[in-house]
Amino acid sequence: MKKGLSILAVTSVLLTYTNAQVRLSGQAAAYGVKSDRSSAPRVVNKGKPTFGWRFDLFLDGRVTDNVVALANVRVFEDEEIYIDYLAIRITDIAGPALNFQIGKFDMPFGNLDERRFPVKNFLFGLPLIYEYRMSMPNQVITRADLLNNRGRGIGMRLIDLGIYDIGAMVFGDVGRLHYAAAVSNGTISATSNRQMNNNNDFNKIVRLAYTPMMGLTIGGAGAIGAYLVDSGIPLPRNKAIGDYLQKIGEVDIEFSRDRFLLNGEAVYSEWKVPLEDEDANLSVIGYYGEAKYTWFPRFYTAARVSGLRFSQLYFDGVKRRWDYDMFEIEAGIGYFLDRNTLVKLVRRETCTLGGTDPHDDLTAIQFAVAF
Repeated sequence: MKKGLSILAVTSVLLTYTNAQVRLSGQAAAYGVKSDRSSAPRVVNKGKPTFGWRFDLFLDGRVTDNVVALANVRVFEDEEIYIDYLAIRITDIAGPALNFQIGKFDMPFGNLDERRFPVKNFLFGLPLIYEYRMSMPNQVITRADLLNNRGRGIGMRLIDLGIYDIGAMVFGDVGRLHYAAAVSNGTISATSNRQMNNNNDFNKIVRLAYTPMMGLTIGGAGAIGAYLVDSGIPLPRNKAIGDYLQKIGEVDIEFSRDRFLLNGEAVYSEWKVPLEDEDANLSVIGYYGEAKYTWFPRFYTAARVSGLRFSQLYFDGVKRRWDYDMFEIEAGIGYFLDRNTLVKLVRRETCTLGGTDPHDDLTAIQFAVAF
């Protein structure tokens, strides 16, 4: 933790020394949570009631009118520190249509944006497609191990916590059309907070979004890249890492009118997987929709539905889904004690469609402050 804070402190000093305009902001959140007692992936602290906290610090340093340094540090109750964002952004290269960014930042996939953070998040945690770990790792695996991993939450995520990764991006606005194109070290499902590239390929991402009228934005993105870790061990059938790709696409919507706000996303991903006897194409469909209604200026209610549906795989002559399908519903209320202080009460119910522990429920109260 001290190392990460030292990096941020040095960055602040350098920006100040170069006469940059430095702006610090952040969020702090504390919560109490109780979930079912089990070892299922969506259970918190194995079901034992617990308190926790989270702290996010944002640093924006404007070096010139067109050059900005950006950083985001995230810390949890175990005091493990994550530097999610550390990038240099150059804007207005050719007006608003062309900007450039390099470093570590959130990749242009989906529309999660500031809803990653507690004050902007209507509920507790993120949708299934961002948090749930599937049975597939980013390493070679057998059929038996893949199926034994179902419901254990030990593999890759579908969209890795909003995809903070190291790379470069061009982006801009052309009228009501917004675009971004990026390359990064990891794929959408296989990124890392602390590592360089895991193989000889880069992930390629393209995103387009359109705002036909105020309050409505429709977007979509696609990405492709090699997802396996290059461990130096030969792959089956003398194949190369570059033969095994993740191909993923998504569509999303954001709609707001008066006191109502709606966000939704649908994702399809396919991996070519080197099983012991053949190469297989495994896929999953993920989705979520969440809505918030503000009944009066400080009080709102919100709900979210999300799910995952996995393709099937032959094992011992029988077709089985390579992970258990998931369905989750979450609902809650929120009240702003003042403009920047929010308290939320949330209930989440998760259903695993298969396995021995189909229901994982959670109740949480959370206080969040922006400063």
